[in-house]
Amino acid sequence: MGGALAAGVAVLALRPPLGAWPSLQELRADYRTGTGEQRQVALSQQMTVQMNTQTRINVLAPESIELLGGEAEILASGARQPVTVAAGAGRLLAQSARFNIRHTGDAVCVTCLAGAVDVVWQQRRQTLDAGQQLVYDDGGAQAVTAAPAGEASAWRTGALSFVGKPLSEVVDEINRYRPGRVLLRNAELGRRLVRMRFSIGQTDGALAMIRDLYGAQMTSLPGGIVLLS
Repeated sequence: MGGALAAGVAVLALRPPLGAWPSLQELRADYRTGTGEQRQVALSQQMTVQMNTQTRINVLAPESIELLGGEAEILASGARQPVTVAAGAGRLLAQSARFNIRHTGDAVCVTCLAGAVDVVWQQRRQTLDAGQQLVYDDGGAQAVTAAPAGEASAWRTGALSFVGKPLSEVVDEINRYRPGRVLLRNAELGRRLVRMRFSIGQTDGALAMIRDLYGAQMTSLPGGIVLLS
């Protein structure tokens, strides 16, 4: 009985239900942001990190970090040696660039906003120029694509933008900014491709938009829980 209880407590510490409290990994990070929080960290004169919501980083050196999870915009300001960002199965190197990096699950999405950034994974190297995007995970990398205009950096202006994205992705993103949890219970609804833009501070308004525009049934429960069906 005692062993089962201890195991249950360990699981809750590693994976809190519905994100009700920070996990042990989050608490052990050198820097982290909570739900809806954004934070700027100047690690050196050559490297500044703008952290988005629910983001965790460890500092490996003054110009080197590991993105454990979440999203950040990195500014590399003419460093003599490249600043480096480790994330998932790869790492990024840049000397003079501004780029957005998003690490959710096993996938890492890198978007070059200005300058150039090198992406290194599985002994391969790809240079991204401004306006280009690359997604990789443990299994490899997708082809370089043109980044949707303004989408990757929309959060820096206090907005979220989705063009031709499944509604399930919109709900996942809302959950990163909103206390509580939105649960999508209709798989067909989740597959619908949508076009939406809304303020980070108006996530409840975004849920009302989903209800009104896409015919979702919305049920609000205590603790910030919302059911969409």
